[in-house]
Amino acid sequence: MDLKSIANQLYALLPAEFMAARAEYVREAKAAGDKETAAKIAKLRKPSQAAWALNLLARRQPDELQRLGNLGAALRDAHGRFDGETLRELSKQRHQLIRALVAQVRRLASDEGQKLSESMVRDIESVFTAALADPAVTEILKAGNLSATNELTEQEGWPEPAEPVVDEVALRREQRAERQRQELGRARAEAQHTSEVRDRAQNALAHAEQKAARATRHLEELTAELERARTTEQEANSEVREARTVFRTAEKAAERARRHLESLQ
Repeated sequence: MDLKSIANQLYALLPAEFMAARAEYVREAKAAGDKETAAKIAKLRKPSQAAWALNLLARRQPDELQRLGNLGAALRDAHGRFDGETLRELSKQRHQLIRALVAQVRRLASDEGQKLSESMVRDIESVFTAALADPAVTEILKAGNLSATNELTEQEGWPEPAEPVVDEVALRREQRAERQRQELGRARAEAQHTSEVRDRAQNALAHAEQKAARATRHLEELTAELERARTTEQEANSEVREARTVFRTAEKAAERARRHLESLQ
């Protein structure tokens, strides 16, 4: 009989189902004449409620434990390099991830009809903290065959990143450099803004110049038309005067002709 396969099946059960199932596997091993395996199966411990919930996470959401392992590796790397700034950022992620994992474990347990007490939740949080500090703990969690959490939670918790030792001279230098960077950023932003304003003004000027040129051409056309109209008016007035003179002359001639005709009659 395969002890690893049997362990996987036993630790996938609810804690209340563990003892009866283990006894059945022991009986089967003995019946098969495999006393050594039977003894090893009998030594498999019933999982605590917290350990069972962690096993459930490992089986249902293995990617979550991989995230835990990746963050732990990043924390250990930053700690080894004494990178305080990175440690402080990763510590924020650590708190967020542990909260998210605890919430996920609670949901999984609730889906199986099991409620975790506050003390169980604290144990689970401690295990996650230990896993971040020790990759071996993460590997144990990934196996999904955890029987108890107390051995894992005894691992030294991950320390909060220490505040950096302040070098006053370097701090002032960095503050000056930061102010210069900020001033340079503001100057660049102002230069960009004024450049954009200039470009918009230049475009507006070009548009206005084009509009003025069109208006000038239109005015010139209207002026020429007015001059032509004035010339036409003058010519028409001259023609009127000439026509009036011819009319009066013709009228006088007609009157003389009328009087002459009357005298002859």
